[in-house]
Amino acid sequence: MKILVSGKGGCGKSTISAMLGKYLARNDYRILIIDADESNPGLYRMLGLPRVKTLAEHLGGKKRAKILMAAEGEGELDEELFKWTLDEVPGEILARKGNLAVLTIGKIEEAEEGCACPYGFLARKLLEGIRLKEDEVIIVDTEAGIEHFGRGVDKYVDVVIDVAEPSVESIELSKKIASLSESLSLRHFLVLNKALPGVEEKLPVKPDVIISFNQDFILDSLNGKEVEPVEQIERLWGIIAG
Repeated sequence: MKILVSGKGGCGKSTISAMLGKYLARNDYRILIIDADESNPGLYRMLGLPRVKTLAEHLGGKKRAKILMAAEGEGELDEELFKWTLDEVPGEILARKGNLAVLTIGKIEEAEEGCACPYGFLARKLLEGIRLKEDEVIIVDTEAGIEHFGRGVDKYVDVVIDVAEPSVESIELSKKIASLSESLSLRHFLVLNKALPGVEEKLPVKPDVIISFNQDFILDSLNGKEVEPVEQIERLWGIIAG
């Protein structure tokens, strides 16, 4: 199964991705979390893993990714390039801990280096080509907003987890995510994160899972602690798998 985590910036996509990955890895699934956010560097820390070489670096850098993207446009791309199983993903681009591994597509590192489109291309081709067994799950932690829909990344996943916080802007974006998911015939689940008492009754949408605001998440992050799954993650997986 391939699961994509989407939502407004700061809503908790990386936190949900990390918690779900940890939960599933502890329940005997093989997990690959794909860090497809070109700016946020925090996913490795949340999981207690070291940073390793990105997919873009492995392939020769951002310029090489641009060349591959152009080759696809001209019908000259070698489509076998990303047809990997989880066992065939190059070890130098994987940070591992037990059943869980993290792969980063690429990061914006320099001012004026250009847009992140080549990284979106790499994410799409990786998801298109990678082959999974029944006990294997990919979780894609995306950039803020919905550009990944425009890049076609979502075309190659099975489920969209839409993470929202209790704000008008976040809920409106979630409505758009739900509509785009439906247009691709993707299963869509809404997680309301950072919820305060009484907020559910004010919402124009019904969340599938609600995670209450907890200041300990902030304090633990500042102290460099790994995230740990909350009980609502088990419920979320039960809904997805059921």
